[in-house]
Amino acid sequence: MLPVVIVLAAVPALLIFALGVTARIASRQPVSSPVVQYTAGRGSSILRDALLVDADRRAVTAVLIDLAVTRRIRILAGESKRDPIGIEMQPGATFTAEELSVLEALFGPEHTSGRVRRFTSDRRALSARLKAVVRDVSYALAREGLVAKQRVAWPGTTLTVLAYLGMLVEGLFIIVALVAADWPALVTALAALAVTIATIIVTPSSWRKFLPPARERREHLDGLRQYLELAERNRLRALQSPTGAELIPVSGATEASSRTDAAGPADPAGAADAAGPAPLARFHLHEKLLPFAVLFGVERGWIDVLKLDLQTLERTNLDTLADLVDGTAELAVLAAHLGELVVLVDHVGDLAASVGDLVDVSGGIVDLADGIGGVLGIFE
Repeated sequence: MLPVVIVLAAVPALLIFALGVTARIASRQPVSSPVVQYTAGRGSSILRDALLVDADRRAVTAVLIDLAVTRRIRILAGESKRDPIGIEMQPGATFTAEELSVLEALFGPEHTSGRVRRFTSDRRALSARLKAVVRDVSYALAREGLVAKQRVAWPGTTLTVLAYLGMLVEGLFIIVALVAADWPALVTALAALAVTIATIIVTPSSWRKFLPPARERREHLDGLRQYLELAERNRLRALQSPTGAELIPVSGATEASSRTDAAGPADPAGAADAAGPAPLARFHLHEKLLPFAVLFGVERGWIDVLKLDLQTLERTNLDTLADLVDGTAELAVLAAHLGELVVLVDHVGDLAASVGDLVDVSGGIVDLADGIGGVLGIFE
């Protein structure tokens, strides 16, 4: 009986497992940037970038942090970590259509300056709005020719069907082997069953297909990922100075994100003059990258980088800040702002884990109500 089990159960199980691993590798569609990047690409947005790096589950949180980084919303925290937090719109803040869609999905259509907003308690309505936001961004990428209109689902569907058929055959062999007390055949059938179950786990249900025009953007994002990971790991000691990068002047901190008009590295002299001393300029540069750190899952390490930048500022002679703003006041403002970002980052993992993947086994958007509901208490 053992040869029959090997031919009809073990070999097919290994074959579909190999195909499942192949599908998993193909779904990643990796790209690699030849250089690190430390500014966002021209015309990019956090939502679109999230889909281009398959970080759908972190997109909404990254948008909120981006709005906090650009001082368009303010995070209001309680005395303890378990206390609920609120979000306040800043006066004069402007938002893109995608950012407004996220705010409306989370908080409803009203965005009055100075009003503290909290997540809606209507879980089903929240789920429907989040579905619409992700779906609209995906459609926009498809219209731009960056992703295919339909997700690639046939490999996952085919291999899953074959795996379940294989489990049926293997189950029959297990029963027959038990009755016949054929222990080698039984062990082989059980091993084949384990491999088949592993196939179901390994095989992706579906994946987003990136088209050639998306390669440049994805390589740029990979360059950002490289910078974030290397800078976090080496605490900025192994990388070149960001003096030549586009830097944010403090006076423009409350303006909309400069991502939409970032055209790459700016003139070093002009950027340095506009942004002030190098430590302050570095802090603002790294602060801009915090939303991308969320997308790549290194936000806690990047907060440590920002804390290190702030400590460097505190050790800087305050006389160098005299022409910019009052040094002590500026440091206090930066410290308070960093504290707000830390509060929001502390909840990134909970929110991302509770939301989960946005796509189910059939390639459709899943019901997020239960997932979001798990973190609503943070904002109540």
